[in-house]
Amino acid sequence: MAPSVTETGAGNRNTIAHDPIPTKILLNPTSDPAVYDVNHQKFISDGSPSTTEGWFERARVVSDILAEDAATRDIENKSPRAEIALLKSAGLLKVLGPKKYGGGGQSWEVGYKIIREVAKGDGSLGMLLGYHLLWSTTANVVGSDEQKDKVQKLIIENNYFVGGKSNQWSILIENFNKSRCCKPSRQ
Repeated sequence: MAPSVTETGAGNRNTIAHDPIPTKILLNPTSDPAVYDVNHQKFISDGSPSTTEGWFERARVVSDILAEDAATRDIENKSPRAEIALLKSAGLLKVLGPKKYGGGGQSWEVGYKIIREVAKGDGSLGMLLGYHLLWSTTANVVGSDEQKDKVQKLIIENNYFVGGKSNQWSILIENFNKSRCCKPSRQ
């Protein structure tokens, strides 16, 4: 029989083998955001870009930073905690968000180019940025004006990274779905 894996918190998993001695497996370690402290401080002091060209330049800078150790990080197979923090401090998670909440107010055409630029330095981080931009703007496609505004405000003002299913995202989607209709249809 194949072993089953359960979460135990604190970044650990237990493998419960079907033998008398279960083994403990550590999850991949995470990268430390402090490795990019100098970059974080520069991005914070510079603030978000205000022009399309400024966003492209910011993406080029991030791409160059990520390219420096992309191969090493790939070999180490660490979860990209530091690299997501770098995308956050660079403001790239907000590039498509409404300016009224602190977003870049840029179009998807610009977003695609920024994703490609980041991917030049690290393809995996470009992919994560792309998924974030997709998921963080989904309400813009399927939501009411009120829902679009609420989701954008939440994500942009908090500089959230949306990278997959989480409890908070599930609750947001559940509430979103509840507000879309009053009663289930009967056939």
